[in-house]
Amino acid sequence: MYSKELIKGTLTPIILGLLEENNRMYGYEITQEVKERTLGKIEITEGALYPTLHKLEADGILKTEEEYIGKRVRKYYSLTKNGSAIAS
Repeated sequence: MYSKELIKGTLTPIILGLLEENNRMYGYEITQEVKERTLGKIEITEGALYPTLHKLEADGILKTEEEYIGKRVRKYYSLTKNGSAIAS
């Protein structure tokens, strides 16, 4: 596993790249995709992921959609036009 500082510094580009590739994803899906692609070397915690997602949303880079799955609400993240320009 890599250091927390390294992961923290690369989390934004990782998220932007995944969303550019997949159009929209929810938080747990992002963590699992990163873990799978890095063969378990990078494990993103909720404590690192969600503050980053919320900051990107506040900065107008991401937008969210809520979808009901049974009684639960799942929040999907996708790139805004500004976010797509940054991710490219």
